[in-house]
Amino acid sequence: HAASDGDACSTHAHSPLEAPSFPRILSRQFLPVKMATQAVSAVAGIAPQQAAPAQSAKASGFASGGVRVPRVAGLAKGSARVKHVTRASATPQGRPSPYQFEKDMDQLEAQQSALGQARLGAYGVVVGGALAVGAAAGTATGSNAAKAVLTAGLGAGAAVAVATADKKRVSAAPKALWNGMLNRDPATITKADVDAIGAKFGMKDMSKDCPKAVTELYDAYLQSIVPMGDDPVQGWEPEALRNFRQQLGLEDADAANAHIEVGRRLFRKRIELGDKDADLESRREFQKLVFISTRTFGEKQAKFLLPWNRIFRVSDAQVSLAMKESASNLFKNHVNESGAINTLEANALAAAKAYQQELNLKDTDCAEVVQKLAQDYVVSKVEAASELAQVRSVNSDFTEANKLLTEVLDYNKKMAAGGDALPGLQVVTLAGSSFEDKSGEANTLFRNFVTQGTESGEFSAELKSSAGALKVLFGMGNKEAEEIVLDVTTKRYRELLRDAVKSGELDKAESPAKVLQSICEKLQFPPEVAADVNRENYRTKMEQVMEKKRLTDEDVEALGRVRRLLCVPKDVVDECTMDICGAVYKSAVISALSVGTESFTPELRDRCKRAKDAVRLTDDMALKILKNEIVKAFMAYIRVARTKQNKIEQSKEIRKMVYFNSTVVTPMVSDVTKAAAEDAAKELADLLKEAQAAAKKEEEDEKKEAEAKAESEEKKEEGEEAKDGEEAKDGEEKKDGEEKKDGEEKK
Repeated sequence: HAASDGDACSTHAHSPLEAPSFPRILSRQFLPVKMATQAVSAVAGIAPQQAAPAQSAKASGFASGGVRVPRVAGLAKGSARVKHVTRASATPQGRPSPYQFEKDMDQLEAQQSALGQARLGAYGVVVGGALAVGAAAGTATGSNAAKAVLTAGLGAGAAVAVATADKKRVSAAPKALWNGMLNRDPATITKADVDAIGAKFGMKDMSKDCPKAVTELYDAYLQSIVPMGDDPVQGWEPEALRNFRQQLGLEDADAANAHIEVGRRLFRKRIELGDKDADLESRREFQKLVFISTRTFGEKQAKFLLPWNRIFRVSDAQVSLAMKESASNLFKNHVNESGAINTLEANALAAAKAYQQELNLKDTDCAEVVQKLAQDYVVSKVEAASELAQVRSVNSDFTEANKLLTEVLDYNKKMAAGGDALPGLQVVTLAGSSFEDKSGEANTLFRNFVTQGTESGEFSAELKSSAGALKVLFGMGNKEAEEIVLDVTTKRYRELLRDAVKSGELDKAESPAKVLQSICEKLQFPPEVAADVNRENYRTKMEQVMEKKRLTDEDVEALGRVRRLLCVPKDVVDECTMDICGAVYKSAVISALSVGTESFTPELRDRCKRAKDAVRLTDDMALKILKNEIVKAFMAYIRVARTKQNKIEQSKEIRKMVYFNSTVVTPMVSDVTKAAAEDAAKELADLLKEAQAAAKKEEEDEKKEAEAKAESEEKKEEGEEAKDGEEAKDGEEKKDGEEKKDGEEKK
């Protein structure tokens, strides 16, 4: 129950009014001591001890009329203890009092509490009255001996009654102290309040005369401010406990017992509930208790007063983890409220550094919190920029999105320059954040940033530095970033080149090459890529003028102008001419060569000549195209000849090729150029000779092979005839020998 008749104080001396045992002779010869005590009690107005009703406790929600609670280590058995489950709020203001109900007192304890400092006077009146009653009764008997005995007996009985009442004083004091603090905020309780209640019971300093009762107040307050469940430590708890302990005048050792006992309750809660969620919750609550306790006493003193390792069998690593989690959470809340990480203001960073040292938070743990908060801040900016970039607009204005990215880059510069102002101040990246997997959005932001940065026609050193920092922020590879930059600058080069041509800047320039070089230098654009762009532009121009399958003088002049402005080299011009203009002539040549010898007409021949002149092909280009197509035609004849089964058919195909050369190829070659035709005719003649020589050699080889085969068969037949002759001769000789032998035997 909430209270018992046992001694609740650890340092209690016997009252001077407590008398020794009355001699047994009085109990045998005169009134029993019990009767005398009852008589004196009646005179003093003290009723026999009865259990007081527990209405106040029931009214507070406890049906039993009392509260069963675990005992604090070192407290006497029977001392009261209350277990509170009040959640910690963000601030101590407005919190419910941990002293929510009144403790029950029996009648004698209530009378002791009511007497207050008049208690000693009442004791004297009771004893004096008992002596007077004894004297009066003895006088009535007329015997001096009876008078003495009655006076002594009633006086001793009164002393016993007073001693019994004084014991109730000792048990009533802790209850009175608790009830005196009913519904009060512990922050408003002072030592004077505690000592004022103790003075009613003859105790000058309750923290020394009855420390366990004062510890009980501290225990209830401690239990109420340990955050339950997932509620975090708010930071004010250690200071509040220190102030409360100082106001109560409680010794550190006694207060430490309360901390250990609260830990035991949490530990028992884990065992009793046996639920995984409850076990995890109790572990978190225990970790928060460890942090609050260590911060309350200080790390050095806490190691001596709070042996967590020995009592609860937890390791140093677990204690360190408990300190780290709560300290990190408090530090995180502090810098969030001050905005130190978002603003990087010097005073805010200095305050954050001081708070880190106050919490004894390690630099590595502090850096982890700082980097996470900084990354969250950067991610919020980048995500906002990504949302703006995805909004389609008429002019594709990325100013607002790029402004946010610029703020992020400036923020990273400040982080890099933070130095030792606070651990963890370093360049932020998106690695490990929610934006890490959004590579497509990151590439879009990077492209938009570079595109807007080159609108002036210049890829400045500042833009290059910013693009490099942005690449690091997004975690992009060098190749990926370079491809985007090259693509953006290529488009910008095309635009600048087009503007320079349209405005006449290149026409007016003494050296168009210098203008192009200047554009490349401003954009930091590779010259070889610029040359490829110029070649592509020249090819595009030639394709445009060749849409009508012919070149006019105006077209030739336009192509010459483009070539001069873009500084296109001759080999590129020849290549484009061969590919684009030569395609028209090639088509005509293929049509002429594909009809065969019999269908070839002068009209087809003239069509090839007109196609060559229309596209302004040189003789060398035309001859090269013609040669390639003629070789293909000759190879077609050779392939057909190789498929034939006999030499006669093969010879026919070769003769067709010769006739095709004389009637189709030679005239077309002569139309290109006479000198070139002679060279080509000579080359073609050599080609024909080689083909004829190859065919003749093949025929001779086949003839030799046939002769060798016939000769081999003839020799084989001769050998078989010789073998048959020898076998016949051997048979005759054998027969003659046998006949000769038979003759001899007859003789």
